[in-house]
Amino acid sequence: MAFSEAQQEEIEFALQRLADDDQDFAEQLEAEREREDDGQFNGLLVKNLENVQGDERDVIVMSVCYGPNPEGRILMNFGPINQAGGEKRLNVAFSRARHHMALVSSMKSSAITNDYNEGAACLKNYLRYAEAASLGQQDAVSAVLKSLSGRTDRSLTEDDEQDEVVRQLTETLTNSGWQVKQNVGQSSFRCDLAVCREGDLTYRLGILVDTSQWYMQTDLLERELLRPDLLKAFGWKVMVVRARDWYFDQKWVLADIEQALRNR
Repeated sequence: MAFSEAQQEEIEFALQRLADDDQDFAEQLEAEREREDDGQFNGLLVKNLENVQGDERDVIVMSVCYGPNPEGRILMNFGPINQAGGEKRLNVAFSRARHHMALVSSMKSSAITNDYNEGAACLKNYLRYAEAASLGQQDAVSAVLKSLSGRTDRSLTEDDEQDEVVRQLTETLTNSGWQVKQNVGQSSFRCDLAVCREGDLTYRLGILVDTSQWYMQTDLLERELLRPDLLKAFGWKVMVVRARDWYFDQKWVLADIEQALRNR
């Protein structure tokens, strides 16, 4: 995945040049372009931020393409990312990978200085996240996620802390032997509940509950699709628990959660 149409074309040209020089690669490239799984096309795609929506693959290689010029300077011209809604384009792109996202970049997050622009700030934060995750720096990863929100742990409202469904889920899962932490990540990047076993290096499951804060987000696309997908792009396994389902059939909800936790 490229960041612009021009970058997409350059990647396609590079693939074709390599295929022209290497017959084995040409055959593999052609096979990947036509690959189907269970009768559905699931082959190689080269897309950009403008036309990737709706496409998913198990593995996405994201090519940032922007970087230093011959003089070593990095211009803050990030094309469609700098335009209005650039951060939403990135959020869609980040959620296209079902299992793994590989980020290829010739610049680090610290090189981006125009983070007053929402699109550029989103790119900078994702680069920061990728850098920390690649080095296994879990504390830094958590710090990046927390920095994406203007809120802190102390700014959680009383309603957030005492939401009844969250409280009941926490109590029930804890009694079943799971370790549960509330409000991990915070704001639109927050999981209401993060669940693991003692000794786990990472959380097994993030649970989103439709609390009052959930409904304060009036953008339905962002709330229902982009937020869970973006958490998945950050490496979370996520599920949503509706209060009405919890009150109607707690056993069914718990069975669904237990299955998700055990199929980590």
